[in-house]
Amino acid sequence: MADALTSMRVEPRFARPLAEAVASVDPTWRRRVGRELAYHSRERGKVIVGLALLSGVAGPGDTAPVRLLGLLSRDFGETAIRVLRQIPGAAGDLVWLAERSDPWRHAQAVEALCLLGEPITFGWLLREGVRPGEPSATNARTTAETVGLSEVLGDDEIGEDVIEQAGRLLVAMTLRGAGNAELRRYIDAPTALVRFARAAGTMNATFDRYATIVSLLADLHVGQAATLNWPSDELGWIRATLERLLDQPAWAGVMDVAKRSADRAIYHRARWAALVRTTCRQVSLTGLSMNGEHSRIAIRVSVPDPQLSGTVETNVFVDGRPVVAEAFTAGPAEQPEYLLGPDHRLHADVAPHQVRLAEADCTEGCCGALYVTIERRGDEVIWRDWHNPDRSSLDLPTFHFDAAQYDAEIARAENDHSWEWPDRTVARLLRDRLREQPDLLGRWDCHPGWVAARPNDRGRVHVSYFYPQRPAGVEDLWLQFVAVIELPAGDPEIVVDEIVRGISDTDPRRQQWLAGGSAEAAQAFGFD
Repeated sequence: MADALTSMRVEPRFARPLAEAVASVDPTWRRRVGRELAYHSRERGKVIVGLALLSGVAGPGDTAPVRLLGLLSRDFGETAIRVLRQIPGAAGDLVWLAERSDPWRHAQAVEALCLLGEPITFGWLLREGVRPGEPSATNARTTAETVGLSEVLGDDEIGEDVIEQAGRLLVAMTLRGAGNAELRRYIDAPTALVRFARAAGTMNATFDRYATIVSLLADLHVGQAATLNWPSDELGWIRATLERLLDQPAWAGVMDVAKRSADRAIYHRARWAALVRTTCRQVSLTGLSMNGEHSRIAIRVSVPDPQLSGTVETNVFVDGRPVVAEAFTAGPAEQPEYLLGPDHRLHADVAPHQVRLAEADCTEGCCGALYVTIERRGDEVIWRDWHNPDRSSLDLPTFHFDAAQYDAEIARAENDHSWEWPDRTVARLLRDRLREQPDLLGRWDCHPGWVAARPNDRGRVHVSYFYPQRPAGVEDLWLQFVAVIELPAGDPEIVVDEIVRGISDTDPRRQQWLAGGSAEAAQAFGFD
């Protein structure tokens, strides 16, 4: 067996099955051969085999070399972390590895520390376990459960730095990219949010803390937090408490300074915070049903903190309830360009049509989506036949709207671009230009794809296009290009003119923008 193992070249993804396959083999033999391969081999595959053999049999003397191997290569990282997790007393070594690792290994080490649940690591987990915008955000809920976040927030002697860290952890759980409605899965979420609201006023005001509170306020109005099972009037109390805090002179002062900042990132973040607070106030006024027969619809666009990973969502409220957030937890609501753009998907016609309101992070084919059928019947608009391909049934009623109120709200939402930041405005105008003037790229046999401006990538737009055709059949040859355009300051219309000239006046089929297709297509069309 030793000869067979030493001749193996194992890919990282096979390390776990290999460790499971040899679990019944003599541990002394596994320890001896595993150390030989892991510590003395010069081939990557053999080192992975050695680490797999050490899973479950390594001792305290293995912690130093194993953690160094985990740091040396991302390929070794996951297996090395698994080995360390099974060594008694190695929690500190996992922390050491996490602090020096790339985002993926950091996230894997945090997951291992949560599984260990050793109190000595709780302070570090609360402080460093979740990095905003990184894969470790998927561990937000397990980190909160491990450290007992709600109990931590209930401590009368809690320090302001701990309150700040707790707030960031709660925000990480609200992000749709944080693993499918993690806040909804956190049993202690209502208690933790109430205790955070009580403790937040003891913090000194900083702009980062201001932004954290704004993110939580947004979720309490339009996100997962708004859908929790709140007792009596607690949800309204939390919203009001946090709003009053941000209106206090010290907190309003840090916001005023940020709005005047010459730092572009701080300025844009301040603008985001102001728009979110306006949206929250509007949501509070969405109102209940118009009368006993008709419900009232309201549309509000939500934008995540520019410093966090997240997506812009189109939130649908029926009688003041965020129905999409309540009904679908596997991913975000659709973006406004999809629902409120030139295709007018939310318009109601006599002929019924189905509309996708939300899609799973991992795509509809994996974990589903949320659909509703919209039709107009006389003076009514009806939403019916709610559907998720990933579930057999949905517990959502048929909604009847007064057609005049419905049409007015959809028209208002389609024409309301107040939520946009300058990059997003440029993206919208550029998307319209490319649609209206297909010859701009057509002269190069290119066809427009998507145009995006991302909340956490300010100062750029990403423009995609296909050559020589859009993907259709599996045998078609095509390439996708994505131009990443740095945006100058200035009027969005003028900026769009400059982008169009830069992309269309010279050949846009540039090697540095090649982003998709196939090796066969690249070779056929003369690209690397």
